[in-house]
Amino acid sequence: MKWYFQPRLDGAGAAPDNDDDFPPGLLDLPASLLERHGGRVLNPARAVAVDGYPRPRPTVYRARTLLVPDDLQGDSGFMTTVNAVLGIAGMMLVPPGENADADLAAGDGDRRVFEDLARLPRPAALVPLPGYRHPVEIDAWTALQTLRAAAAPGEQVANEESAAAEPPILDKASIDRFELEHLLIGSPITGSPVGEGGGGITGGPGSGSDVSGPSTTSSYLFSGGDPRTPVAVFVKPPRRRRDATCASRYGRRPAIAVLDTGVRAHEWLDVGVNPAGGYTTSPSGFVTWDERIQEHIRHEGERARAHGDKPRQVIQNAWDAPLADNPLIGELNEALGHGTFIAGIVRQVAPEAQVLAVRVMRSDDILNEGDIICALGHLAKRIARARPDDPVARVDVVSLSFGYFSESAHDKVVTSGLWQAIKVLISLGVVVVAAAGNYATNRKFYPAAFALEPVPAGQVPLISVGALNPNGTKAMFSNDGHWVTAWALGACVVSTYPIDADASRTPALRIPVNRMPSGHWPPGREALDPNDYSAGFALWSGTSFSAPYGAALIAKSLLKGAVGSGLKLDSPGDEERRKRAVAACNNLPRRIL
Repeated sequence: MKWYFQPRLDGAGAAPDNDDDFPPGLLDLPASLLERHGGRVLNPARAVAVDGYPRPRPTVYRARTLLVPDDLQGDSGFMTTVNAVLGIAGMMLVPPGENADADLAAGDGDRRVFEDLARLPRPAALVPLPGYRHPVEIDAWTALQTLRAAAAPGEQVANEESAAAEPPILDKASIDRFELEHLLIGSPITGSPVGEGGGGITGGPGSGSDVSGPSTTSSYLFSGGDPRTPVAVFVKPPRRRRDATCASRYGRRPAIAVLDTGVRAHEWLDVGVNPAGGYTTSPSGFVTWDERIQEHIRHEGERARAHGDKPRQVIQNAWDAPLADNPLIGELNEALGHGTFIAGIVRQVAPEAQVLAVRVMRSDDILNEGDIICALGHLAKRIARARPDDPVARVDVVSLSFGYFSESAHDKVVTSGLWQAIKVLISLGVVVVAAAGNYATNRKFYPAAFALEPVPAGQVPLISVGALNPNGTKAMFSNDGHWVTAWALGACVVSTYPIDADASRTPALRIPVNRMPSGHWPPGREALDPNDYSAGFALWSGTSFSAPYGAALIAKSLLKGAVGSGLKLDSPGDEERRKRAVAACNNLPRRIL
């Protein structure tokens, strides 16, 4: 096992924000992927500008939504003024309506926590202004800049004609809380043999990339340029103590929430195939899921789509799907099996833990920022209420294996809804671990780069994790920089993979005449089938897998604290959770070799 903490710089990691000259990343997403998700690349050279706001950096965002704080969406007078301004550009903003999570009121929780969560943003759809007599391009960046122009202090109008066209003045502090809804991407090494790769170092051997050359790319890829390959293992599932034993020794099991693609069938994870569709878990199994969280994510997505965000891909349930987006080609999606692989890492490192699988990512490796904020906010509310019969309230660690590059400088990004949601979880004593990304750049990748942010004494900062090769060197694909605070194995990792994943690619060689009739063993003679994962294990690389390794080590450290320091996991209260979190991170060795 290899892991070590990167020493934080003085001043809570402060350093010059000088990453403009490094490869931007995320700008080579295929046009078909952007179209599927209603995404657009923000190119600083062509982006509309507003006086008083800095030149943006490249990013990828959803064209038909803005993230608007829930408290502002509920102010009808303010929203009327907002739409009067947007009407100049032929657009209007449609709030999503009442928050489906509104029933999770403060009650027996900390009221300040619920007040902070009530200010989190939700996706509001942009639509053409009814009756507008000119063609209009719906674009969230143009809409955001239009609102900023109406809020920013400007020159006096030069004449009566321009004065008549002057839009209403908006409160700048309120408009600065409006955000783009970013498209985020998972942090495994990806790449499709049909030529449309996802994030990180992509493509087949010899294709090269804008990050590194073909040699560094090919060293992490396998048959046909695929970053995954089936493998066989000869070990039994790591021994796992019974619930009663864990309750006696530790108070309860540690729980890790994995926000990802969801999971599919695997014996190690106690996930089976449901003949009626989907998959089955058990409350005491290694992986579990929560219907209420998934229902809330689905509800928010359906609201946005119904109000005009037609391209939105709504997360319908907890299970990793679809297997392939193009049935005519039938290639496995880039992130298919991602959540299953991560859960298997936790099973290997911290078998006493339990994984709460929360699906926020499609198997094509893409996430909507609004879905993530929704999931994190709901988690925080359930933890803050601390109902003893609520398994979600027991979450100790959150693992995030995805991210985005922001158009804003770091000092502006910290006002984002994503950071606000994470900050609430941290204040509740939940350890948040995030992948550093796979673009071989030191440009800040969020949410991992929130590791720079100071937190009050007695709380654990977000931990950002870069990837190590098996020999302990830094992986060539991994992002790096003063905002990466830990390093862990993440290249050529072996873990669980869905046993029902078998797509269109076939062995390079097969001898049909030697195929046995059905029911005979062995069934035939062939080369490795690169898409048949029925053995249940795969080899894969990415900072996606460094982050859950770190999360699992923290879960193990929580167990040691429960035994050695008496910090039992069933001790109630936010203060007890914070003590456990700090002790677990402090007791984790600075370096494991």
